[in-house]
Amino acid sequence: MVDKVIIRGIELQAVKNQNIFANFLMNEQQIQQGRLIAINAEKVINAEKNPKLRQVIDEAEFNYADGISIVQSIKKKYSNIEIERIAGADLWEELMQKAGELNVPVFLVGSTSENLKLVETKLAKWNVNIVGTYHGYFNAEDEHSLITQIEQSGAKFISVAMGTPKQELFIQRVYNEYPQALYMGVGGTYDVFTGKQKRAPKIWQNLGLEWLYRLLREPTRWQRQLNLLRYAYYYVTNQL
Repeated sequence: MVDKVIIRGIELQAVKNQNIFANFLMNEQQIQQGRLIAINAEKVINAEKNPKLRQVIDEAEFNYADGISIVQSIKKKYSNIEIERIAGADLWEELMQKAGELNVPVFLVGSTSENLKLVETKLAKWNVNIVGTYHGYFNAEDEHSLITQIEQSGAKFISVAMGTPKQELFIQRVYNEYPQALYMGVGGTYDVFTGKQKRAPKIWQNLGLEWLYRLLREPTRWQRQLNLLRYAYYYVTNQL
């Protein structure tokens, strides 16, 4: 149903439309099981430096192009492929709405306990069946208990907002114990959803400049953006 492409050795779903992808992942017939990971230029470079992160990405069932650089790379390498950027925050919201419609049990991990309460309150308008929540500031001992909670909750969709690579590595560990669910790493999505963090205006999003908007608002991110220069070199020299 979804075309597969390879960028810098990473296999991705070439998604034509967010709605189609969301329906593929979650519908009346089934909820897909596996790991759903957003791929952007920064994550590609980080994965080349971090073997554990690269392993998670390589083993993930559903990698999708969240960054405009990845979308442009796919269009350059595969001229016959139709693809659009899928913003993780937008995909998460659509999946949450579908979860409410289909009564899919959901477990939320990440952010602060206070912010999770705000997320729960907002999700109530979509009748989302939240079977558990846990903040993102836990230690190794807490993690063992958390994994048990997730498994015993019967959750079929688990979203994890802890930032890369922490969220991907955590998802891998939980998935190894409880693979009967769909896992999604969502970064700062909870903060955007509750209004704690402002998202780029639509015009910036449509132009693929959400990264620049975040950089202008948070200048301390500039070191992270250096990864974009390395990726740009790969793009220009056709090392895709």
